[in-house]
Amino acid sequence: MRNFRFTVLIVLLVLLIGSVAFAARDTAVVAMKGEPSKMNPITYQDTETDLVLAALSDPLVELTESGDYTSEGAVISDYSVSDEGTVYTFKIKEGITFHNGTPLTAEDVKFTYESFMDPELGSPHNKYYNDIEEVELVDDYTLKIHLKNRNVAFLTNARLRGIVVPKDYVEEVGWDGFEQHPISSGPYEFVRHDPGQRVVMKRYEDYWGNEAGIPNLEFRFFPETTSAVMALQAKQIDYIAEIPADEYRSLKDMPGIGSGTYKKFEDHRICFNKREDSIFSNKKVRQAVAYAINRHELIALTRGELAVPAVGRVPSFHAAAALNAPAYEQNLEKARELLAEAGYPDGFETQIYAPSGYRERVLEVQQIQRQLSQIGIECEVVAVEWGTYLDVTAEGEAPMFRERWSASSPSPMSFVDNWWSESSWNAIFGTYHNEEVDKLITELKKETNESKRWELYRKVQDIAMDDVACYPLYWPINGVVYNDEVYIPEYLFNVFKRPIYNIDKWSFAE
Repeated sequence: MRNFRFTVLIVLLVLLIGSVAFAARDTAVVAMKGEPSKMNPITYQDTETDLVLAALSDPLVELTESGDYTSEGAVISDYSVSDEGTVYTFKIKEGITFHNGTPLTAEDVKFTYESFMDPELGSPHNKYYNDIEEVELVDDYTLKIHLKNRNVAFLTNARLRGIVVPKDYVEEVGWDGFEQHPISSGPYEFVRHDPGQRVVMKRYEDYWGNEAGIPNLEFRFFPETTSAVMALQAKQIDYIAEIPADEYRSLKDMPGIGSGTYKKFEDHRICFNKREDSIFSNKKVRQAVAYAINRHELIALTRGELAVPAVGRVPSFHAAAALNAPAYEQNLEKARELLAEAGYPDGFETQIYAPSGYRERVLEVQQIQRQLSQIGIECEVVAVEWGTYLDVTAEGEAPMFRERWSASSPSPMSFVDNWWSESSWNAIFGTYHNEEVDKLITELKKETNESKRWELYRKVQDIAMDDVACYPLYWPINGVVYNDEVYIPEYLFNVFKRPIYNIDKWSFAE
């Protein structure tokens, strides 16, 4: 009898623990490498901030799985473009509220545009809005954007980095106050930021759209990937943002782990400081470096089948890809000849920077260090934390640096726009000026014929690659691993959707 009672007690205890564990599954936990740099939607540059703000906000214009623009899931109910292509009219959905309960109106959209346009706020996207002549408030829910010139890529920037900012709230608390407690109109609302630990959110109960499938959300910070992997295996977290390729391969078939892949509209590359006082202002030096690098070795080292060698910058799955642009396959003899012609027959000393929190990038620049030594370039690897990396690269202190660029829209404009001499990003990525490139990018913004526009993209890349404005390494394929107790719809494994940007669509598997 005593054994029977003991057995019954154990069964009841197991059931109780199981029910408590089941009841506790109301929080999705996402592991990130670091903290958001600053939760300011106008000025941030980092992926961590992007992920946090994506959960808090709605885009003005949304994208379909095929990359078309849509009002579904967006702040707008409809939009139209004038015959001459210079006036965009946006109709705003009524009934949307910010997380403080105030209505989202056309005035808030106007304020968000003007914030990006305000040079004093210092948005790196500022010059994307140079074509705007006037932001006209028609009524509470109608806005007109008047452009100085036709710009067929305008809807790319019209998405406002996926967020509409509440005018009254910002005017009340200031931008510093907004960074401390950001609000927008999205499926989750901000609860708190525990420095060094996490950002905590909860479901916004008055959300205008479909209710988030999981009530609570946490972004936890794991500077070391190994710790995040262990936490995932123990089901202490549910998803790892930006997991290295080797960790993905080792985890994807393990019990308890869900996995998937999707192509990214992104490129990874080496950037050069091309300012006049830099050794890399010399085109032949840049070409020599390009011929010394073997990107196939880098891919084998860090990515394997989860990368495609890049030729040009626009990924190969897009019609604007320039697959015949100069590719600079490794040729050490050619590299030495170019160095000699540039006045450096014995090579020189330099540095290459990488963010220390990204193991793949550090490994790749260490391999580049070895490759460059074969042509006499002694290259010191400088791995620094993310905030320092952003500062030294933007200010021209880094001679070379390992960079990536992600596009969140179907237009490949942003891949070439940072070569435009008037772009806010131009100086950040080392400065580049070519009058023909400037002319072609200006034409791109006006060309309505799609096939002609793709050809212009290819011409821009041909010229910039001949100049080695940067050295493209590869286009990534993103591997995703997650707790298999979480259900992530298959359609989110898509270049224009992505699971991490649609956490509100997740649910716990029944």
